[in-house]
Amino acid sequence: MSIAPKILADTLRRVPLFNDLSEEDILTIAANLTVRKYDAGDIVFFEGGQGGDLLIVKEGSVRIVKAAANGRYQLISVERTGSSLGEVSVFDGGSYSTTAITVSPAVLLRLRGEYFRKICLSRPDVSLKVIRVLGHRLRHLRNLVEQLSFATVRDRLIAHLLQIAEERGIRGGGRIEIALEENNEELAARLGTVRELVSRNLGRLHGEGLILMRRRAVTIPDEAALRAELKI
Repeated sequence: MSIAPKILADTLRRVPLFNDLSEEDILTIAANLTVRKYDAGDIVFFEGGQGGDLLIVKEGSVRIVKAAANGRYQLISVERTGSSLGEVSVFDGGSYSTTAITVSPAVLLRLRGEYFRKICLSRPDVSLKVIRVLGHRLRHLRNLVEQLSFATVRDRLIAHLLQIAEERGIRGGGRIEIALEENNEELAARLGTVRELVSRNLGRLHGEGLILMRRRAVTIPDEAALRAELKI
């Protein structure tokens, strides 16, 4: 798949690693990118596969998961346009520690690891941004480990609903309307549990009047009451 460097440059400006570079630098990087289109559900890379290059999401979204031997998987994150992937393998030359699967049709850009390392050596500001991105992901993983280790499924579900409410909830009349974009199986993967427990806990929260459910639409009638249920 071929895309003009000027169009690729528009994507690079949205990537935190590159958004402070000059127009000339961005166009030079754009000229060194390769482009690949993926269908929904395609594997971008798999756990244990050989890494080494920097990947950038140009279009669509990519689910990052950690698989278990029993076939279950833990959702780590969903990366969207402007996100970079594979930074660790660029520097340590090791294999991928997670699997990346496209959620929707997607276009990804690939920058050779050797070339990106040269950029980091010549531009300390880019190196610092890489450290910042990795630090943010490390903090996210630490929080995820804490939740999976110490919080119940009910607590993790409530915390997730409150996070969605804060990020994209529609407020009015003292209520918050949110849409669940994931089905119960996908929610289970995010929360580190099984679909049956997600369904059971959603039903209990509904039965207690803490949430009101209509298909994938959820209403939180009293945010303070739902937040008071959190034990973490």
